[in-house]
Amino acid sequence: MKTGIKIALTRPFQETLEVMPPLGLGYLASAVKDIAEVSIIDCIRDKIETKELIQKLIRGNYDIIGFQCFTVDFNSVKFLVENLKRLNPKAIYVLGGPHPTLDPINTLKEINADYIFMGDSEESFSNFVRLIKNKKLNNASLKKIPGIAYRTKKGIKTNAIVFPCDLDKYNPSYDLLHLEKYPSAPHGVFHKQSPTAPIIITRGCPFNCTYCGGPMVSGKRIRSHSVNYVINQIEFLVKKYGIREIDIEDDNFTMNQDFVEEFCKKLIAKNLGITWTCPNGVRLDTLNEELLRLMKKSGCYSLFVGIESGSDRIRKHMRKNLDTKTIEEKVKSLRKVGIEAVGFFIIGYPEETIDDINKSIDLAIRLDLKRAAFNTFKPFPGTEIYDQLVRRGELPKLDYSKFSFDDVIYAPKSISLKTMKKLNRKAYLKFYFRPKIMLKMLGEIKRFEDFRFMIRRIFIWVKRW
Repeated sequence: MKTGIKIALTRPFQETLEVMPPLGLGYLASAVKDIAEVSIIDCIRDKIETKELIQKLIRGNYDIIGFQCFTVDFNSVKFLVENLKRLNPKAIYVLGGPHPTLDPINTLKEINADYIFMGDSEESFSNFVRLIKNKKLNNASLKKIPGIAYRTKKGIKTNAIVFPCDLDKYNPSYDLLHLEKYPSAPHGVFHKQSPTAPIIITRGCPFNCTYCGGPMVSGKRIRSHSVNYVINQIEFLVKKYGIREIDIEDDNFTMNQDFVEEFCKKLIAKNLGITWTCPNGVRLDTLNEELLRLMKKSGCYSLFVGIESGSDRIRKHMRKNLDTKTIEEKVKSLRKVGIEAVGFFIIGYPEETIDDINKSIDLAIRLDLKRAAFNTFKPFPGTEIYDQLVRRGELPKLDYSKFSFDDVIYAPKSISLKTMKKLNRKAYLKFYFRPKIMLKMLGEIKRFEDFRFMIRRIFIWVKRW
């Protein structure tokens, strides 16, 4: 006989080679596991496709079924909710993640979910579950839950998001995530030590880049765990799971230099023998040589940096507030202290020309980068540039299932989609098919699994081109 509330927190399936633990679901699970029976279902890790997931969720007889929803997941989540509601109408269906946070009203109009949780949701979701458990969920109690969107007789209601500052009271449930089931290098082949584990130290972004919804998803104010909390968490991962490398998944880890210095010094004092990196990217203009040397000493060996464009004009339009001279100086500093740099670029931004894209390719080659990612521009709903394109009538019909990094779904007015694909191919071929890059990549392959991963990546690139 079932007792209590059963919750399934689900990451839908998508084709990707980067399989990392869904930390956001880990934080949510931790917030409710004392008041409910909660499971995390990672369809990407376990290769659970849509029909199998529906059967699994029906067999589980869950009371609450939650879906993490990035834009690329939109169509599959819509299909899942429609079919699950038909088979199990008594369950409560909730959504969270970047897409419903950035566009809650349209999401609820198109997906027949019951509720959306926006932004940081540990407290709002746990309050929601308690109300259900105590049979006190009603219109009056819903009004008191921050960051929730729901239907009323008058239309869709969205409550203001509250971004809590005391992050130390939140812990991800690594036990429910089952770290041991993930690849040794979730972000790809190249890593220094294994196994790896992701952590989130800070939340928030104070910048106003036109293409990014980060400030709306996690707030404009930088909030962080305390340094002692972070060091204890790393030590726990090392002792409990044998972790040898840490992926700091923050958007802006290096914003507070005093915080980073304290973190590095305490990590050095612990002498855990770990290496670490920031695969989600840091801002180059937050780095200086003294800080980088301390980061290097504490185990940092690689930083992913947001360059975005080789054109000062385009970066200005993006409101990136970063000039080419600063980029060149900071990458040089990284290499000087022995930290490898990986560059993130966006090509096909609405204001770009072919000449602008060629400048990005040329800058990537000119800089001493270890690797480069040339992501084609995606107009994510809720971002400033998306709204601009809508107002100007320049947004084509979007297929959200194509919003993966490797797909080309948009091209500026002066460039065709076919030409964009050619330019994307050109960027990767010109950057990677250079002897020093290829030899370095081959030299970093440690196992047959790494070699197989690289071959699969190349095959996917060729297939899509």
